[in-house]
Amino acid sequence: MSGVTYALGRSLYVALTNRCNSVSLISSRGPGFTLPPGSGFVPLADEFEPCADEVYRAVVSASSRLDGAHGAFESVVFAGAGEPLLRLRTLEEAARLIDADGIAPLRVNTNGLVAGSSAEDVAARLRDARVGAASVALMTADPEQEAPPSEYNELMRPERLRLSPAFSLPLGHSDVCRFVRACIAVGISVECTAVASPGVDLSAARACATRLGATFRTRSWHP
Repeated sequence: MSGVTYALGRSLYVALTNRCNSVSLISSRGPGFTLPPGSGFVPLADEFEPCADEVYRAVVSASSRLDGAHGAFESVVFAGAGEPLLRLRTLEEAARLIDADGIAPLRVNTNGLVAGSSAEDVAARLRDARVGAASVALMTADPEQEAPPSEYNELMRPERLRLSPAFSLPLGHSDVCRFVRACIAVGISVECTAVASPGVDLSAARACATRLGATFRTRSWHP
């Protein structure tokens, strides 16, 4: 099950998919960004997406390798090369198994591109699965989601949510903001992030995160 887990500091990261509905969070850091070699990060094999039990067993194995005991990591983070919320049901099932074993608190790193009408439901499902924290890629201060092209769309290039062969829904910054608010409303601690890429107003992004009720962190840009 190569690629399911990797480690950064005292956090264990879990990959559920390579699929993404926007620029991936790794790619958003710039063309020169790579995860540290010592992290053990590799993308999942083509066409492979682990089931909940495979995720749980990979987390237990990684935790045991660190120092021979559960609880060695400070957090278990659903992240990876793709967007973890695209596999929400698997995330829920795996999270419950990990939480029941008391391995570490749970977090999700996400682009937050959840259809506005589903934001509250997705947030509640994460809470019920014992995910207590979320890092959400806010990226810019564009809360009104102006008509394309917008700064957010240029940075993240979100895909349209296809609801039928004849109808699709554009997702964008306003959906990210609604998802942040929904998570906070159900008690999930949210940190919004933005990459210090050329032209991004980080002060405005921080102010937007504060208005939403979240904390804020800048991620470095790697040209």
